[in-house]
Amino acid sequence: MSLYRVSTANSYDATLNRINQRTAELTQTQEKLSAGKRVLRATDDPVAATLAEREGNRLSRVQADLRALERSRSSLVQAESTLGNAVDLMHRFKELMVQGGNAALSATDRRSIAQEMSGLRDQLLNLANAQDSEGNALFGGLGVTNTLGKPFADVYGTNPGVDFQAIGGQGAATETGLPNRVDGQYALMRNLTGNGTFTVANVSGNVLVTGGSLLPVEPPPAVPPSGAVLPFDGSATTQGRYTLTVAESTTTPGTLELQVAVVPKDVTPPIAAPAIAPINLGAHTPGQPLSFSNRTVQFDGVQLTLSGSAAPGDEFRIEPSEAGDLFASMERAIKALQSDGSSTYRTQELGRVHEETQTGLDRLLLVRGRLGEYLRRADSLEARLQDRGVDHEKQLSNLTDLDMVKGISEFQNQQLGLQAALQSYAQVQKLSLFQYIA
Repeated sequence: MSLYRVSTANSYDATLNRINQRTAELTQTQEKLSAGKRVLRATDDPVAATLAEREGNRLSRVQADLRALERSRSSLVQAESTLGNAVDLMHRFKELMVQGGNAALSATDRRSIAQEMSGLRDQLLNLANAQDSEGNALFGGLGVTNTLGKPFADVYGTNPGVDFQAIGGQGAATETGLPNRVDGQYALMRNLTGNGTFTVANVSGNVLVTGGSLLPVEPPPAVPPSGAVLPFDGSATTQGRYTLTVAESTTTPGTLELQVAVVPKDVTPPIAAPAIAPINLGAHTPGQPLSFSNRTVQFDGVQLTLSGSAAPGDEFRIEPSEAGDLFASMERAIKALQSDGSSTYRTQELGRVHEETQTGLDRLLLVRGRLGEYLRRADSLEARLQDRGVDHEKQLSNLTDLDMVKGISEFQNQQLGLQAALQSYAQVQKLSLFQYIA
């Protein structure tokens, strides 16, 4: 029979180590239960911890995109509301122009209307310099260049008017973001003068141009005849600038004609101004003006509708439309009502400004519609980002969250095992020979 000697101290040490291990496992399980996470440290599950770190970074990026989107949405909502106020203001300005064009008004009445129109212009300037809750200009484009943070400045001196002191343009919409600034230069400072093609200015007399357009150009033949050379037809080429003068006809006494003088284009090599035959306006009594209404005249690809009365020496000019701005158009209407000039000049100027302000109003509506489309896109982007965030949260939960039922069951088993180990240790430590010796 073999005898084995077992060290009591070694037995106690092994039992204590096992009890300490069970205590540590129970503490770790309790910590996971309180946090609701299966992976608290990289050592718990290195692969899951790595994947969870990546999903957490993606979730943080989505949350940052949502915050930036909400910031852009807030600015766009304010810009859209501001444009709505500007549209209402322009409608009122146009009403006042129609009211001020009434020939029955006195000079005092016209100046009163001009004063209200001047106030509307100042209000539009204030709206153009509107800022968001963070103090950034809503219509600052890509950045304001002046120190006051206002993209539109009233300039006085030799060239008075409104100056756009910012960088034109607008940030592009991305897959997860929208611009939070509007290009104020496009909205308010790119308004063509006249009807968008040419402008008419009354120099003297009572000839009123009530409508104008360009005639369609006949396309040249696709294939010229064999051996033929297509000549340059200067008379069919619109030169762009004209001076039109009413004069007595030299060929038909007792009639008036409209003499058209063309200002040649400034090109190299120079193009000779084509000769345009005078346009017969009709017979008149010597010393008396010739009255007409909606009289259509055509020359050099241009069609005009004339009204009013013509007398020798009356003159008006046609020039190509140029780049202007809505504030300059409003200022011309105000000056026309404040002027003591002829009613024909006033009517011509107000008609011109009416076309320009209508073009500017259409542009404001276009920009407002674009902002509405951006806001609709913001709703779509928000829903997409929220769905993406939910997906990342789900992946993160699958990697790190603890199955509570399984965790509680494991905790109870570990607790029961630790309790049994402690009780058994308490019984075993009494089996010592020293107790009997004592």
